Formats: sequence, structure tokens, C-alpha cells
Amino acid sequence: MFEPSGQELINIANESILNENEKIKSKYSIIIAAAKRARQLVDEEDERIEAGVNPLSAAIEDIENKEVRIKVEE
Repeated sequence: MFEPSGQELINIANESILNENEKIKSKYSIIIAAAKRARQLVDEEDERIEAGVNPLSAAIEDIENKEVRIKVEE
């Protein structure tokens, strides 16, 4: 099992969102957000990626540490 779980990531991402319409409701949304962040880290040549860290692991860590904000598109 992966840590944190999809639901835990959703809860973390939603903690700072006040508007109910902007809250993440689907685990697939958080997966897509993590994948996009991973691609961003690779494209930006982040030092963690250069050091051999898996891009998806780094992206999930960024979400977990609230270093990125996930924008909900309707």
C-alpha cells in the first residue's frame, strides 16, 4: 500500500480550500495532479530528480507538504 493514500492526499489538498466548489472530490483528480506535477519537476530539472528521486514520489511529497496548490478545473 502506498503512503499517503489517495484519500489522505485529497484531504491534505482540501484543507486550505474554503470554497466547496473548488474542493477535490475524486481520487483520479489527485492522481492527475500528481502526474502533472511530476512532469513539471522533470521539465524544470528539479534538483531532487537530478539526484535520482522518482518524479512521482517528489510530486506526491510536494502535495503532502502543501508546496503546491491544485487548481480544480470545471
